[in-house]
Amino acid sequence: MEDDIVLQESLGGIHGVKEFEQHFSPELQTLAKSIDRLGRLRRLGAQVNLMNLVELRKQLDETSRLSQEIDALSQRLYERLKQFVLAVSERDQVEWLSRFKEAFHAGYPPVEGEFPTFQIFPVVVRVDFEHEAVAVNNRTVRTMHPAAVATAVEKEWDRLNRERFNAASFAKALLRAYDLVIAEQQLSSGGKSRGAAVLLRSLYQVLTLKGGVSSYSLNQFGFDLYRLRRSEYTIIDGRRLVFGTTRNRGGIVITLPGGQSETLASLEVVDVTKGSSL
Repeated sequence: MEDDIVLQESLGGIHGVKEFEQHFSPELQTLAKSIDRLGRLRRLGAQVNLMNLVELRKQLDETSRLSQEIDALSQRLYERLKQFVLAVSERDQVEWLSRFKEAFHAGYPPVEGEFPTFQIFPVVVRVDFEHEAVAVNNRTVRTMHPAAVATAVEKEWDRLNRERFNAASFAKALLRAYDLVIAEQQLSSGGKSRGAAVLLRSLYQVLTLKGGVSSYSLNQFGFDLYRLRRSEYTIIDGRRLVFGTTRNRGGIVITLPGGQSETLASLEVVDVTKGSSL
């Protein structure tokens, strides 16, 4: 094992998830066991009152031996860690991504995107190998193992899907934004209507910039649209919200149950009592 490590380091260091596991896992486990055994010697302090000299000699001898073993292992692993880089080639990235995808349990959306940004709708993941960090939506995690990152993503996904969503309130906010954009269009065109469909990105800008919610991400907006469309509140006060789709870039991509993607582009509001656009 040691010969393999020396050879690997002479060839340019250790890199990639698999090599980390091969070159660090066995000795890290040994180190953890030694530390655990050392922790069990906490009863050493009781000898102040017990004066069991035979047992005290054994405990001190064991403490000395374990301390030397822990120090030697720690130094060896620390020096080896200086030679480790998580990803130095495209092959390392491919390996990381493959392990990342495999780590997800059944029932979660597919991993979409390419390095350094991925989406497991509605969770966005940004991998930064250089700074040894991963952003899961707005939270930074330092666990770089793909399985650990997948676990963090699953927890974030579960949290978002458990959050209470007020579909009626969101629908009304969309309608207010829609009415504002339509009014501005008519004002700028001299009272002439430019059409009933409004780009969703325009509505998003109204909700964030004019609504004062700067922390509201476009991805979260897409997730709220997804949840709204699955609710009973696509008709509010006699007005139906009709979402237009597109195949072009620039829309808002959502992932449907089953993993299929759909790109939403616009919103049109129809008066259900008259059947006409508003």
